[in-house]
Amino acid sequence: MKIVHVTECLSGGVLTFLLNLTSQLDQDEHIIIYGKRDNTPDNVESLFKKNVSLIYWKNAQREILPKQDFLALKELLYRLKSVKNIDILQLHSSKAGVLGRVAARMLGLQQRTFYLPHGVSFARQDVSSRKRSFYILIEKIANAFAGKVIACSHSEKELLISHGIKNVIVINNGIKVSETEPDYKIPGHPLVFGTVGRITYQKNPELFNEIARHFNGDKRVRFIWIGDGELRNEIQENEQVQVTGWLTPSEVQHYLNQIDIYISTSLWEGLPLSVLEAMNCGKPLLLSDCVGNVDTIKNGNNGFLYHTAADAIRMVEKILLIPSQSILQLERESYQMARDNFSLKSLKISYESLYKNVLFKNKRKILK
Repeated sequence: MKIVHVTECLSGGVLTFLLNLTSQLDQDEHIIIYGKRDNTPDNVESLFKKNVSLIYWKNAQREILPKQDFLALKELLYRLKSVKNIDILQLHSSKAGVLGRVAARMLGLQQRTFYLPHGVSFARQDVSSRKRSFYILIEKIANAFAGKVIACSHSEKELLISHGIKNVIVINNGIKVSETEPDYKIPGHPLVFGTVGRITYQKNPELFNEIARHFNGDKRVRFIWIGDGELRNEIQENEQVQVTGWLTPSEVQHYLNQIDIYISTSLWEGLPLSVLEAMNCGKPLLLSDCVGNVDTIKNGNNGFLYHTAADAIRMVEKILLIPSQSILQLERESYQMARDNFSLKSLKISYESLYKNVLFKNKRKILK
């Protein structure tokens, strides 16, 4: 099977997803047409296996600029025409999703095209309501051109449908889940609440800081942000609050293993890989009630959701009173949920089934 992926942002979560998917579907040929961002690795081509080839998309960029977008569409059409016998066209992120679906319609590929937003553009809260309304309009227009939309969580599907986006299916994000259960950790003293990620507006460091500040001087708790970013100065570091700065993957894993409770203060998500990785390590969850986060907690068995800083503070106080054995049960449930619902094995089966079903339908049409 020949699968062509298109993305203007081969970095971050999109890069991680493509590395995972192409390694799982290693019997297929993958061609990635990609644009670069500042955090796209210089050696990005060397990260993929031999079944993957990359084609640079020079004119692709994030912002909406009509003239540049026209050039990007023209270049994308040229790149797609140069690939013979495309079986599946998979589009990643908003800009590629729009331009790719226009191109798919022009090339007659609309029935074998899929669009994975990796976080819906109009869920963003760092733009005005007018701009979000514009994003919704653009998504509706592109939705009418070609293909199905793949939501990476059930809550993301609900969000898309609620704004008039049609032909939406769900395939959960997945990670490499450990085959053996983690070494469950008896809660420490102090209890360590930690998060992993880039310190950006989306991750809401202001809220993280507000929660941590409430416990200043309280020896029962510590807070740690594993990562760095442009809004680091919004977190007031002290003896109880630490920001690690950028770390290697092995160092991130070391710190993640040391925390007791994984906390997220995100404003919006798709289905956060950092939360899934924490679940794989058997970490109970304390998460903001937003799209994506809500899919990782089941009936309070593996953690808790909160709406405001006051809610989160009450939850921290509640967790401090939970017996150690109950915390250990939360840890077990977190790992079990990751294994049962968010594994790369499940992701592979879902995408194989999706792609093969499309190919089967197309062959039947040709035979008729």
